[in-house]
Amino acid sequence: MITAVLGDALLDPATGQTTRDAAVLIEDGKVTRAGSRDGTQVPRDAQTIDASGLTLLPGLIDCHVHLTSLGEGLDFARELTTPPTLELMRAVRAARRTLDAGFTAVRDAAGSPAGVRMAIDGGYFPGPRMFVTVSALSQTGGHTDSHFMCGADLDIPLPDRPYMVVDGVENMRLRVREVIRAGADWIKLCTSGGVLSPGDQPHHSALTLEEIKAAVEEARVQGRKVMAHAQANAGIKNALKAGVSTIEHAIWLDGDAIEMMLDGGNAVVPTLVAPHWVIRHAEAGKMPAYAIDKARAVIDDHKASIKLAIESGVKVAFGTDTGVGPHGSNGEEFLLMHELGMEPIDCIRAATTLAADTIGMKGVGRLEPGSWGDVIGVPGDPLANLELLAKPENVHLVVKGGDLVKMART
Repeated sequence: MITAVLGDALLDPATGQTTRDAAVLIEDGKVTRAGSRDGTQVPRDAQTIDASGLTLLPGLIDCHVHLTSLGEGLDFARELTTPPTLELMRAVRAARRTLDAGFTAVRDAAGSPAGVRMAIDGGYFPGPRMFVTVSALSQTGGHTDSHFMCGADLDIPLPDRPYMVVDGVENMRLRVREVIRAGADWIKLCTSGGVLSPGDQPHHSALTLEEIKAAVEEARVQGRKVMAHAQANAGIKNALKAGVSTIEHAIWLDGDAIEMMLDGGNAVVPTLVAPHWVIRHAEAGKMPAYAIDKARAVIDDHKASIKLAIESGVKVAFGTDTGVGPHGSNGEEFLLMHELGMEPIDCIRAATTLAADTIGMKGVGRLEPGSWGDVIGVPGDPLANLELLAKPENVHLVVKGGDLVKMART
């Protein structure tokens, strides 16, 4: 089947160039041509999508989401009474909202088992292309240790979502193998505390250097890379020393950490919007006091840290931590990145070409022959107005693999 998407313009994030009177031809889900309509032969039997009035660009990529998390605050009583099947059903709604916001690919940073990715790929429900980490591994008392002081544990090991607490080098090797057996595309470690976890602090490091190295080595043997929830300065540096590929959150970078990232070619995934979401939930009475206090304590340092990364030339890949906040509101991150000094084209590259390269997903983030036919359309020039990507209602067109997912007309 051939699909022709015809728009007013086409933005190529790689070059920053905009082509007027644009056409994207898609055959059997893959792009065969993207450029000017002049010289583009549209087959008579092609399905034509009229995107007049819209600027076309590649589908966006979010490198840090949690599709099985509600994004409606933190309620431990609710979680204790949520069966695993209901948790999976959350992902169905979250996947659709993410796709409708223009994000046609994501890396799920824990919570979603591989079956969610497989169901989307199999056409059981609409959603973005996915890489999954399945679980996020942390030490006893760390960011994903869900034991409460009363003895209750929110983290029930499941066949497709292994237990997340790990201590010691050999236990780390075992746990990484279990997560890979469960279908993980990436391995996620927590090398610091966090904002939402009740028993640790964001500025404290977690896991030993030897444990992190063991995870990286085991992942590498099996063709996987490692991402690190790393907020504390020491946790960031330990992750980089051990060979972790991406640093998530990065609240306390310094000059030495920046140099390490530049030398290693690592990317930072800022999730700038996440603490803002925590504070908004607090205003609605949906967040525990300890998390509110931590979010307010880190928000300015977080901005300063990412601003330093931007100014220093560190690779910045788009990621939001949706699941902390509402699914479909991913685009808010664009405005915060721009506020810290990133040019609009660099913000868009962070969510297209750079994001694709960062997570290693082939055929996404670009519209060129052989890439997936994932196209979005907005009513105007996103280089002049990032608000067009910041709100899902501004994304009028979503095409995934040549199939029309969303078409909104004003």
